[in-house]
Amino acid sequence: MTVQPEALPPLSLAERRSVRLNSSYSRFVSAMKLLLPAVAVGLVLLIVVWPRLQQSLEHLRAALPRLDLNEARDLKMVNAHYAGLDKRHRPYVLTADVARQTQANDLTSMEGPKADITLKSGAWLSITGDTGVYLSQGQLLDLFGNVKMFHDRGYELNTESAHLDMTAGTAEGNEAVQGQGVFGSVVADGFRLLDHGQVIIFTGKAKLHLTPRPTAVQ
Repeated sequence: MTVQPEALPPLSLAERRSVRLNSSYSRFVSAMKLLLPAVAVGLVLLIVVWPRLQQSLEHLRAALPRLDLNEARDLKMVNAHYAGLDKRHRPYVLTADVARQTQANDLTSMEGPKADITLKSGAWLSITGDTGVYLSQGQLLDLFGNVKMFHDRGYELNTESAHLDMTAGTAEGNEAVQGQGVFGSVVADGFRLLDHGQVIIFTGKAKLHLTPRPTAVQ
């Protein structure tokens, strides 16, 4: 005689959920049995090596270069170039080896500034200096150190500082100035240059040495 196994009644929905929950919980417990010891070992190792790790971080921090926040805030331009027109629509070009635009957006400091101005007649005037400050809103330029002015009419002026109004086409200086050209040579306490060099006024004590022109052969 064959004995048939007794059929089990089907599980209810609540019973099936309970089985799934128990299975998931068992897997979670098994995973925690492996994970928790590993975490504990990692914490112990971190406590052991932390002093050496801290020393290494301090050495690394000391080796890193410090950032100059002033340089980070300033905009630096190499071979800077500015172009504009004066009030008579005559072009001028202002260049610099290095230009730094400061926090005041209309103020630019310059290294190796040079201003080139072209007259309507086609003549030109060039002014250079070691350093300078350019105010873009007013188109004003101040030059400092070894300031030289060249005019293609054949004269040169040398001084230590000069203030230029690029739109008006004027320049002036209150330090000792030396000049030379086809006319001769001059020394003075200061100068004023008008109309892009068409007129030059020497101020303070001035001494002029004129070079005599050769007389025409009859």
